[in-house]
Amino acid sequence: MSDHTDFFPLERNRYFYGKLLTVRDFEVEQQYTRKNLRLMNRLNAGPGVLCGLGVSASDDSTLLIESGAALDYSGRMVVLEEPALRKLQMLDGHEELLGKDTGWLCLTYDETALEPVNAVGAAPGESRQFNMTREGSRLYLTAQPPEYRGLMEALGRENTSVLYSSEEVTLVLAAPSAVCAGEEFSVEVLVVRNERTPPVHFRLRSESLIVESEDGTARLEFRENGQEKRNVYTARFQLKARQSAGTDGMLFSDGAELDIELGSHRYKNYINPGLRLRVCGSWEELQRWHTATDNLERNLRGRDTPIYLAKLELIQSTGSFFLSSVTSLPFDQRRKQDTVTTGGSDIKAVTASVRSLEYWQRPDVNASYQHATGMLHFDFGIPSPEQYDYAITHGTVDLTMPGGLRVNSRVWSDEVQHGLGPGAVDVRLSIEFSDVRRAETALYFGNTEIFRGKSAPVTPPWVEAAAVVYPERGTMRIGLWLHDVVEGNRLTVHYFAQKPERDTSRLLANRQLGLTVTPEFSRVSKRGKLRLEAAVVGSEDKAVLWSVKDENGGAIDQNGLYTAPEQAGTYEIVATARADNSVTASVFVIVE
Repeated sequence: MSDHTDFFPLERNRYFYGKLLTVRDFEVEQQYTRKNLRLMNRLNAGPGVLCGLGVSASDDSTLLIESGAALDYSGRMVVLEEPALRKLQMLDGHEELLGKDTGWLCLTYDETALEPVNAVGAAPGESRQFNMTREGSRLYLTAQPPEYRGLMEALGRENTSVLYSSEEVTLVLAAPSAVCAGEEFSVEVLVVRNERTPPVHFRLRSESLIVESEDGTARLEFRENGQEKRNVYTARFQLKARQSAGTDGMLFSDGAELDIELGSHRYKNYINPGLRLRVCGSWEELQRWHTATDNLERNLRGRDTPIYLAKLELIQSTGSFFLSSVTSLPFDQRRKQDTVTTGGSDIKAVTASVRSLEYWQRPDVNASYQHATGMLHFDFGIPSPEQYDYAITHGTVDLTMPGGLRVNSRVWSDEVQHGLGPGAVDVRLSIEFSDVRRAETALYFGNTEIFRGKSAPVTPPWVEAAAVVYPERGTMRIGLWLHDVVEGNRLTVHYFAQKPERDTSRLLANRQLGLTVTPEFSRVSKRGKLRLEAAVVGSEDKAVLWSVKDENGGAIDQNGLYTAPEQAGTYEIVATARADNSVTASVFVIVE
């Protein structure tokens, strides 16, 4: 138990009359309660997010973290009591991300000492003490990716192997430790990719004494949809165990052949995943095996694992970096779900995924249940916030300089139209001047002090500009403050005005949502079958609804599998985009 000193030993005070209570006794009193609570949290609820803590980009350099709570892998409560808006440069570890394409936002438990007081009678050097300890959380950034085997073990998937790891993609295979003979079981491949990684296509094959197949070979193959922009996801495969109860062997008997394609790049190697499985003769035997191996050590793994709140895709700039995209809770570190029994079916785990829909689409939800694994999965489609567009104008205003001494004097323009009509607008101003060294006209923005001094590469006029906007009239007035002598008798001020507008109908009209179906023409025999493929562009929702336009023209399921009728003829098949039912495409099938 030496690795679990935070939990054990569980010792409590024994009170009796005349007992002298010291600091140690009160600490034992606190520790006993805290250890019991943390041990119960760890074993009963499990680590992970309890509520909230979603992460999104407020702008290209700021993260918005929702308020929420989580249990860490030591059973401690980690609370973010209010939403946090954090510049990347404000977070610990931001310097690690310089020059990196990917970063991670992590959450851990933290304590803060409060209320410093003088400790009367304390030893020299210990008289300054703190009266309170506040429990809270710490957010930090790191460029170091997770140690995936340890992370997967802490998530309850102890039979794991890293198949491949590079800067572009990491593949981690997870399988159950025991399966039931003759029954299906699920294996998973965690795919962690970068935003600029080409679509991932991998194949894993090997002879297997565990998996039932026609030629004794276990095969896993996955091809990523190039139009989906997911940076962390899980590919799931269904395999069937052989009728060989009592077998205890490797999932891939003599290693496996791994073939990876990333765009034009191809990687091929022979690897040894090293996953060992036990084949049990019945569900009862499988349950007994899980009970026998469900020990304390297994349930207290991953003590140092943080909560990975987000995976950050970064754009590097000179001496800094910006956000390209944010994947919230990439490894779905949520507390484990209780078993739910409904209608005679045992639901052993419930998982969920969220798709981002266009702001004008209706929200939807799909559910799927696997009887073999007891997995219930919900897929939610959530509309994104409504989009805004901006109207922009640019113009110039000439201001005549005052006569006589101009140092510390001010001039103003007449009221002028900015061109965007009534309403609030954002105005930026710049001063036009001549760059003598380059012999060209330049525009000066921002702080007037920056380009002053003998070593400055340019010498713009030392003036400051400001604007007053009149929203009701759609006009503005521009003023200048002259800090020094200005050559000539006038200055030209450039204004750049923008106004946010929300026009849903116009934005929808500009949206290029398209649908194509292949093949366009096909021939098929009577009562024959034909597979049709549909591709939706311009929307994250790729689903289509299939129908046969002609009466008695056959049937087609929602996977695009067409069954021809008994009567010859030419029939029209229609695909309708679920994202917008006004977008359709037709193909014709000749039944001979």
